[in-house]
Amino acid sequence: MRCLTFFVLSSLLLCSCNNDDEPPTETVLPISKYYQPCTSEFNITDTEWLDNIKVWDDKKFVVNDLSELPDDPLGFSEAYTSVDFKEYTLFITYNLHNWNIDTYRNRYYFDNIEKIYEWAICIETSTIPDDNTETWYFTRYAILVKKLPQDAKIKMWFLLGAINWDFE
Repeated sequence: MRCLTFFVLSSLLLCSCNNDDEPPTETVLPISKYYQPCTSEFNITDTEWLDNIKVWDDKKFVVNDLSELPDDPLGFSEAYTSVDFKEYTLFITYNLHNWNIDTYRNRYYFDNIEKIYEWAICIETSTIPDDNTETWYFTRYAILVKKLPQDAKIKMWFLLGAINWDFE
């Protein structure tokens, strides 16, 4: 019986070990301000507008000073121009797409392995992307975060998901 008790207690002790001494692979960071995506809907046959915006597709900006705010075709409101850049860093990215944004969320974290700040924009749509559609969208996304070091490495990326797509 003592052997069984010893075995059970030893097993419980060994099973209670965890990996608390291992650092987490990522650290979720707070977002100081969320900006509503700014979207312009247009017809793909509007070649003048398309030529004006296609150079902005997938551009990414890390803004640490008002002078670094890009001169984009959508323009910026006071919500952007009044940022205290001594305290905050503004992330901005653009996307040219052919689907509606039904829902989205931002995920901002520090990758402890790669030593990089990451901003993931998770988008869900019920629109099935179709390259033949004439209606397209140009969208600017932005978040405000606590001031980052000048040498910080930053990655911004999109994740597109489906809401009730019928794949038949």
